[in-house]
Amino acid sequence: MMPGPNSIYQCPNCQNLLSRESIASGNTIGSKLYSDGRRISPMLPTLPNLTKCPKCNWIMWISKLKELGTTNWIDVHNKEWSNADEVQFLGIDDLMKAIEQGVTTNKEEELLVRQNIWWAFNNRVRKNDEMLPTEEEKTQWEKNAYQLMGLLNPEDLNQKIMLAELHRNLGHFDKCRAIIKSIEDENLNWVKEALLKECDKGNTYVVQLESN
Repeated sequence: MMPGPNSIYQCPNCQNLLSRESIASGNTIGSKLYSDGRRISPMLPTLPNLTKCPKCNWIMWISKLKELGTTNWIDVHNKEWSNADEVQFLGIDDLMKAIEQGVTTNKEEELLVRQNIWWAFNNRVRKNDEMLPTEEEKTQWEKNAYQLMGLLNPEDLNQKIMLAELHRNLGHFDKCRAIIKSIEDENLNWVKEALLKECDKGNTYVVQLESN
């Protein structure tokens, strides 16, 4: 992976400067694909879009902000920009706040945020941590899972697989099997077989599907 210049933005609430790195080039060598659709690529990392200002806690979409300019690690002529706060990914609580506060303005944005909440819980499994250590978090996770399912379009193959996976996560193995078996695309047989195998095991947790 080769990093590119950092883009500089300004918080619309307090005018604090924010910096987001970019990637000049990368690849998917060593990447891992999981049953929830998340692909983790060490040489092509995902960059934050939905974030919050570390000074005022304002939650915002970076993609909706005007870029002030770019800078890099050897660019020292603008100390203010070089000291800008680096944007970070939101945690589960802040992702939920984004929905509660109306930061998601349409179905597509809400789907994206709820998918990231799902992935954030699953990240604990990927790290071999306990996924739902409290009843409160179990309730949060389950509520988000059902609401995410309601946003998915079963006519879209990727979203149809997501729907099946969510049913498996909820322990609805028969529903997962029915959805998976209704997919006729032979190119997805390897995914179908993997999910059906996990249903047969009675496994509700995210699993790795493949690695390159």
